[in-house]
Amino acid sequence: MTAATSELVGTSKALDNMPGTRTQAMSLRDMAKMYFANVWRFLRTLGVSPHAIDDAAQDVFVVAARRRADIQPGSEKSFLFSVAVHVARETRKKYGREALADDPDDESLEPAELSTPEDSLGRKQERDLLMSLLAGLTDELRAVFVLYEIEGQTMTAIAELLGVPTGTVASRLRRGREQFEARLQRHQLRMRGDK
Repeated sequence: MTAATSELVGTSKALDNMPGTRTQAMSLRDMAKMYFANVWRFLRTLGVSPHAIDDAAQDVFVVAARRRADIQPGSEKSFLFSVAVHVARETRKKYGREALADDPDDESLEPAELSTPEDSLGRKQERDLLMSLLAGLTDELRAVFVLYEIEGQTMTAIAELLGVPTGTVASRLRRGREQFEARLQRHQLRMRGDK
């Protein structure tokens, strides 16, 4: 458990014990334990820089603590992801868009164990490429693309989460896929030297 997770769980224990805060089916502490890693990874794929990610993830759960009465039992993950979209946007504004730096210790999207250093390097390169390709999408396209393609949410769930019509989600997903594919093809041409 990271220091941010430990701090968040400690804060959630205090909030869970406040009068009138145990009205929801899932406590804030349980939400943090269950969804912190998902929220953290989602924020990272939405372009929050590595040095701001822990604070941004904690901000998501602070909002959840303040708005506990708005969280419907069974929709905790959707609520957290919805808040994460807004927190990511505000965090990127605050810190500005930063290019992904090669950080050998950044294991933000890597599996816990890899068999060889070559596998580890290959996964890091894939992750860096994914983050670079996603960085070229607008906030609206990126959020829908990540929620659908990476997080596995349905279009209906995304529409509800973002507060937009399902047709808008479908349109953004289509445009996001087109732009992602075009960026990937340009990258592949550069790698072959075809410019």
